Amino acid sequence: MKASSLFLCVFLLMPFSYLYARDSIIFCQVGERDPALWNMVKKYFTGKGYGVSIYEGADSIEKQVANANRMNREKAALLMAIELAPSDTENIFVAISNAKKGRGAILEIDEVPAAHGVESEELAQDVATPFGKKVKRIPVFVLLGVDMPGVFLRIDCPRDKIGEVLNKLDQGIQKYLKRGVKNESER
Repeated sequence: MKASSLFLCVFLLMPFSYLYARDSIIFCQVGERDPALWNMVKKYFTGKGYGVSIYEGADSIEKQVANANRMNREKAALLMAIELAPSDTENIFVAISNAKKGRGAILEIDEVPAAHGVESEELAQDVATPFGKKVKRIPVFVLLGVDMPGVFLRIDCPRDKIGEVLNKLDQGIQKYLKRGVKNESER
């Protein structure tokens, strides 16, 4: 009797674990770390219903490998490496990794981001569009070894405009997450 009820619970909760993973986001703090700004980011996105994890960017390959391993275990939908810089003017820089695809079954650490190259490009385009920016391809250290779509953002903005920037960022994330999801009326 206990085994069947356990099976029933697992069977019923499985779709919810999928939804949670789909709407989980990992943020990686790059550059200067302003706790007040990052607290605003976390509150904003948890308030929108996302599962949010925040990691500090690595300054060595050993720390990056450890970060990538922990991030990959989370099975989040995406990684956003963000450098938040308070400034007098608003400027956004959006980039994805220029990693090349590997040929073997086992990828090297610098080839892993390329496994999600198409998804990362879609994510970057969806995030850049509300800001009217172009996506650049550059080497992105914080994406090394990360097995999920990822994008790097440098956000320069006045502190009083951070809410507007987060709204635009959320628009892009929502567009990315909803791609390919059919409306109930279309089914």
